[in-house]
Amino acid sequence: MYAEVIVDISHEAIDKSFSYRIPKDMELHVGDPVLVPFGREKKRAYVIKMSDTSEYPEDKIRDIISPLKKEFSLENTLLDLAIWMSREYGCTLNQCLKTVLPVKKKTKKRGKTGELLLKRETAPVELNQEQKGVLQGIRNSFSKGGTSALLFGVTGSGKTEVYLQLMEDYIREGKEVIFLIPEISLSFQTRSRIEQRFPGMLSVLHSKMSQGERAESMEKCRLGEVKILMGPRSALFAPFSNLGLIIMDEEQDRSYKSETTPRYETRDVARKRAEFSKAKVLYGTATPSVQIFSEVEKGALPCFRMENRAKSGSMLPKIHIVDLKKELEEGNRSIFSRALEKAVRERLEKGEQTMLFMNRRGYAPFVSCRKCGEALRCPHCDVSLNLHKNGILQCHYCGYQSILPKNCPHCRSKYLAAFGVGTEKLESICHAVFPKAKILRMDRDTTRKKGKYEEILQEFSEEKADILLGTQMIVKGHDFPNLTLVGILAADQIFLQSDFQAGEWAYQLLTQVSGRAGRGEKEGEVIIQSYQPDNATLKLAVRQDYIKFYEEEKRFRKRLSYPPFSKMLAIQCIYTEEAYLDLILEKLLPRFQGKTEEAGGEIYGPFPATVYKLKDNFRKIIYIKHDSHDIILQFRDSFIQDLKKVDKRNLILLQFDLL
Repeated sequence: MYAEVIVDISHEAIDKSFSYRIPKDMELHVGDPVLVPFGREKKRAYVIKMSDTSEYPEDKIRDIISPLKKEFSLENTLLDLAIWMSREYGCTLNQCLKTVLPVKKKTKKRGKTGELLLKRETAPVELNQEQKGVLQGIRNSFSKGGTSALLFGVTGSGKTEVYLQLMEDYIREGKEVIFLIPEISLSFQTRSRIEQRFPGMLSVLHSKMSQGERAESMEKCRLGEVKILMGPRSALFAPFSNLGLIIMDEEQDRSYKSETTPRYETRDVARKRAEFSKAKVLYGTATPSVQIFSEVEKGALPCFRMENRAKSGSMLPKIHIVDLKKELEEGNRSIFSRALEKAVRERLEKGEQTMLFMNRRGYAPFVSCRKCGEALRCPHCDVSLNLHKNGILQCHYCGYQSILPKNCPHCRSKYLAAFGVGTEKLESICHAVFPKAKILRMDRDTTRKKGKYEEILQEFSEEKADILLGTQMIVKGHDFPNLTLVGILAADQIFLQSDFQAGEWAYQLLTQVSGRAGRGEKEGEVIIQSYQPDNATLKLAVRQDYIKFYEEEKRFRKRLSYPPFSKMLAIQCIYTEEAYLDLILEKLLPRFQGKTEEAGGEIYGPFPATVYKLKDNFRKIIYIKHDSHDIILQFRDSFIQDLKKVDKRNLILLQFDLL
């Protein structure tokens, strides 16, 4: 017997299968990790195919050394998924194998438990008529052969209860469920609800867990000891053998897009995983992505709407915009508008809670010299350093740290000053303005330690704090009945981004954060502070008119042929020497551009990336548009081949992003 294996080396030159002989008495299966001789070394590899014959000469084929029994094997569906991802996202198969195996090492071997019985600690909540109609509609759609659907419900409409009752359907049939969340912080309340409904059936996977905890969680899935796995995008690769349903909550969230190779879109990979596993996918959100809603509009994806909040008497909050230009003209230089400060004080008097959203962490976004005007920048990245309260300057891209100098490194003057506001400085200001208030801050800096997410959210949930302030991790999915005021500070940071999707992200974020207020019986209020109160996206978010927003966004994207009304590929070219990168692209692009335009494509660039220098690497981006997804992939393959002809030493790193 012979085995085709992929060796664990993430270099494109090794991105092919190698044939090895399976020794007699060695039991192997497709997907098993093995140890093989490779050159003068021993390397880990994965079996992707087995056969009785080999096309290579017998004397050239070497024996597999041993199976790696302490490591996870690949389920067949996950192997198929890795192969598809490699083709789709233009990266090595080994990179994709590592992605679909987020945990490699097994825990100590455990005996398989007895049959898991469906039991509840809490009974299902009685659904309102709108929820009942939606749940039945989804059930009918799936029973008639539908493979995916969108649950589009306003914030507080009771989507989670619909998820839970749908999950019960599949668990009762003996099937398994993957429940995807975009942020670890969202696991706090949702996990509690799932555990109460399905005790002993839930496992969790996320980056704050130790390797041992992650391995144990995956092992429970593999052995059938749990029926539900909840977590961010890596949970999609749970080794379930009888997967029935994938729920992708907050479908629109940007955290679902992988920032490392392969740069996969979770919504698309979830569909493919479901296809290979003969499972169903349910997307849920209050603010659908433009991509997913365009499918609804075309009739390719059934959509089930919930337009009212689930709790009787609970209404969407009143939203007000404060013009910060007027505040400044009238002498208010505080980060708090008079309206927001007054509203916070009123909540403190009533014993109600407030959430303050600032989409930037740290004490001050940058430090610059008042004499020469130069900002203190990261030596490894093309960004300014953020000042933290402890006097440490930090790069939020590569992690570089330094102590705040006494003198300007450029002109040696003593006139260094911090500018702007981050969450850390906002916390200090809140303590000064509201000295009697109990304040919690939730951002990446305060949640580094294990368990801090849960600790902060538990404290706020138990009403032991008056004000919760933080970054994006506080704005989605949380349900605090006593939270009646949400303040959005510096809203302009949200919608002033250099990306064609900036308007979509802004609308989603503003709507999501606004939806945290008034989810109980008490009336909610949202105050948005902006220097551009007439911004069109801002006004639509205030009205929470998604359909109008979608129509406006659709017109904009159609006019400029942006996705989803075309296919678009971003090719990022990366190298440590700027001059060499420019030279290679100068040689490559004329020929490649000609071929692309002949095939009906459009090519733009190269442009410097938004952060041009990152971790001592220079980055330039080329954009390609075409109506056909398949032709876009052909352009990508052609670019790789053309680059090999001019970059003969294979120095330039490529990263592909399907937009």
